[in-house]
Amino acid sequence: MPLTASPHADIRLSWPWRSRCTLSIQAGGQRYLPHIRTAMQGARKSICVELYMCNSGALFDEWLAVWKAAVARGVEVRLLLDAIGSLDLDDDDAERLRAAGVTLQWFNRVRPGHLIATLIRDHRKLIIVDDERAWVGGMGIDDRYDPRISGEEAWMDAMVACEGPVVADFRSLFDQAWQLAAAGPLTGAVRWRLGGHPRRSPARRAHADTTWARVNASRGGPNNPLMRTLVRRILRAQESVWLCTPYFLPPRSLLKALLYTARRGVPVHLTLCGPHTDHPWLRYAGQHYYQRLLQAGVTISEYDARFLHLKAARADQWSTLGSFNFDRWNSSWNLEANVEAVDGHFADHVRALRARLDTESVPICADQWGKRSAWQRWRQALWNQAGLRLIKILGSLWRTARQRPGGGE
Repeated sequence: MPLTASPHADIRLSWPWRSRCTLSIQAGGQRYLPHIRTAMQGARKSICVELYMCNSGALFDEWLAVWKAAVARGVEVRLLLDAIGSLDLDDDDAERLRAAGVTLQWFNRVRPGHLIATLIRDHRKLIIVDDERAWVGGMGIDDRYDPRISGEEAWMDAMVACEGPVVADFRSLFDQAWQLAAAGPLTGAVRWRLGGHPRRSPARRAHADTTWARVNASRGGPNNPLMRTLVRRILRAQESVWLCTPYFLPPRSLLKALLYTARRGVPVHLTLCGPHTDHPWLRYAGQHYYQRLLQAGVTISEYDARFLHLKAARADQWSTLGSFNFDRWNSSWNLEANVEAVDGHFADHVRALRARLDTESVPICADQWGKRSAWQRWRQALWNQAGLRLIKILGSLWRTARQRPGGGE
């Protein structure tokens, strides 16, 4: 049935801070894939999986076998996939899921003539087992994430394993997305995006005997809470800032925050994609900002070992990791989910993650960058302006659709 305005009233994105949580970063498919698989093999009641990318291949076959066995022992398995991100899942494999007893649901199938609604994608990566453990991060079910299959070319990503009260919030977030997908195509998508994102509760101070954590989620649109939180934390940082993203096309608020914080003497470092990337034009578009950032005192390195798909940030003792790329596109259109923590112990793990990436990254030298060729400068400026223009055009179309009766019909 068409989605109207009323089902959106109970969509919740404001989650309180939860104490006594346990968070663990699992970086690299060789770490998070076995942990998640083992947890699913031991599931007793339920497995909930929400992914942007789920494609046919050896990894899919392995997970399907795990889900089939879980269903056979009475476990409810629900799989929510984005209709665009999982286009490479064969129809035969989708049928195999249903035959195995997995409840499969697609988020926002493409409909000709509904451009604005099609732009809204479920980009979250969330797995919940028995409502006791949750994983959030950047992975997908695709052979490119598994080093056993792709070897040294496997994408570099990470998941955060969560236990404690925060798991129930992730389950609620999953249930909301499931209900939204069940309502059918997002025919009221523009109206849905316009709902104001609520303000959040103040951050807690870290304590030695507990970890404070919370779910931070977004559904696209203005005043994105994930971006808002990141910018605020960077502006308030006193010790150091680190940002890692595969796609560096920052909104103006984030770019200004990075420049301002570096200019007032706080160390700011960016770990960005090197030549291994699935979208080279986005790398060039982001490189357009390097000169300005370097002049302000920001240090930059490009990950050179493989494709860096990891999304993480830290400002002093606050850290976040999840599906959000911290870029203009994700801020405008996607459903996203991160976990935040205010905890010195977890921040130390984030620092260790950065140190690991640093060993396989190439620093950008300000002097050498200033001597890059005219062709490189032109290419970077061209792709930067092309990307910004595309987002501006789509934003204009969105505002036009917003004014029509039916909110995007």
